[in-house]
Amino acid sequence: PTKNQVGTPRNSCIAIMADDYNGIALRALSFGKDLYKKSKNVVLKVSEIEAKVKEATNSEAWGPSGTVLNDISAATTDDQQKAIILSTLWERLREPAHNWRKVYKALNVLEYCVKNGTRRFVEDVRDNVDRIEDCQRFNFIEADTGKDVGLNVREKSKVLAELLLNTEKLAEEREKARRARDRFHHGGSGAGSDDFCSRSG
Repeated sequence: PTKNQVGTPRNSCIAIMADDYNGIALRALSFGKDLYKKSKNVVLKVSEIEAKVKEATNSEAWGPSGTVLNDISAATTDDQQKAIILSTLWERLREPAHNWRKVYKALNVLEYCVKNGTRRFVEDVRDNVDRIEDCQRFNFIEADTGKDVGLNVREKSKVLAELLLNTEKLAEEREKARRARDRFHHGGSGAGSDDFCSRSG
């Protein structure tokens, strides 16, 4: 055999096989985590919508997908599921300060559902706006960076509380959300946007 030719094809095959195995292992790990979560929910008798809200407000560094948010807001059309959604989100707002991501994500989900969910959902949130206003006093400083991550929670809660108390602005945001749904889903998804300006207070 000539120089530099010995073993080259074999080494390439080994590298390709290693990549394939790594890909399979990562997919298996992801599938295993998903299966574990689903099994845990069954054992604890957690409903599908509660599991979805908890997943959307977990402590991971990334946020929920648009599909998950849309599913949650669409579920506000059902009174029982709406109650579960709200109960889960209020519980998240009471998380300890070191779980600030859960609190921040709960505010994001509330904001999305206020803009995209049913009118009744918005009224229920308005009736509990004090829970959101309480988050304007949220404080947490990361020990390793010294960063005031509580600022994100305070700002988000302030914006959301102001939106809930401004009927005209809320109607505009819900109409914008409705048009966005129409563009992306051709009117086939979401809970719908009603004429919120017709309701005062």
